[in-house]
Amino acid sequence: MRKIRENMTDHHGLSQTSIRELLRKNLSSSIRVVILMMLMTGIAYPLILTGIGQGIFPFQSNGSMITLNGKDAVGSILIGQEFTSPKFLHARPAAQTASGVDPHITPEDAFAQAANVSKATEIPINTILTLIELNIERNRIENLIVFAPQYVNVLDVNTELVRQYPEVYAEYRGETTPILRADI
Repeated sequence: MRKIRENMTDHHGLSQTSIRELLRKNLSSSIRVVILMMLMTGIAYPLILTGIGQGIFPFQSNGSMITLNGKDAVGSILIGQEFTSPKFLHARPAAQTASGVDPHITPEDAFAQAANVSKATEIPINTILTLIELNIERNRIENLIVFAPQYVNVLDVNTELVRQYPEVYAEYRGETTPILRADI
């Protein structure tokens, strides 16, 4: 039996020692490749993309935050927020949106809410309708007009109302706290 094994190893040109050495070399190079790929895809690639994003698209990279008076971040233009005050437009209920965090409503929904906001704030309804129209148009321009569905960003319109009518929304304008809180 031993003679057969010796003949087989001689026949293939490999001995027990050379098989172990071959396995060790292959395992060693495999581990190096895995470590290199982890460094490249897990550290280098995300850092490069973050750097590019921060350099080219800083507003979007930092969460697309809307500020009031240039200092207080009041929310993200990308994430819907719940408004409970009748002085503001309201987002869609969670049952009508796939994710529950959609910040947009249809123009029809916004126009339907304009009368209620006007009644609660005593702001002329035409002013509110104009703000809604301007928001629709700005969103269309930002999204290359042709491909843009018509929508209204609720936070954008509500923030603009607070900017233009600070006396009406005085209760939501804190010195150190953002205007749009959970109780709004």
